[in-house]
Amino acid sequence: MMVVGQRSILLVEDDPLLAMDVETCLAAAGYCVIGPAATTASAVRLIQHQSPDLVVLDLNLGTEMAFALPDFLTERKIPFIILTGHSQTVVAPRYRNRPFLQKPYVAATLLRAIRDTLQEVSGFPELKPA
Repeated sequence: MMVVGQRSILLVEDDPLLAMDVETCLAAAGYCVIGPAATTASAVRLIQHQSPDLVVLDLNLGTEMAFALPDFLTERKIPFIILTGHSQTVVAPRYRNRPFLQKPYVAATLLRAIRDTLQEVSGFPELKPA
């Protein structure tokens, strides 16, 4: 099991089965999972009240595209990883340098992207499995 302290990750995902799978993956790695948020509005509420360390963001939330969330997260200096079924071309050009994973995802790849992103923003390495 990975020791990561009390790092919190907001999961923005509208598909209940995928959300449960990602949540299980993150919790097993030792992260505190916030959400999942299935809409932009619920994601914004959770961000305002919980202050996550990182957000795993699906851009397609049912009938809405969450294109406003990257701006909202950037304004608050909250790092995010895009995890979506779309290609990277749907991402606004200014965010194409952000970590991007396409569904279906590989758990080890997601966890590595999270670890690397948190390390990059904090300047301190995340602890690796013992």
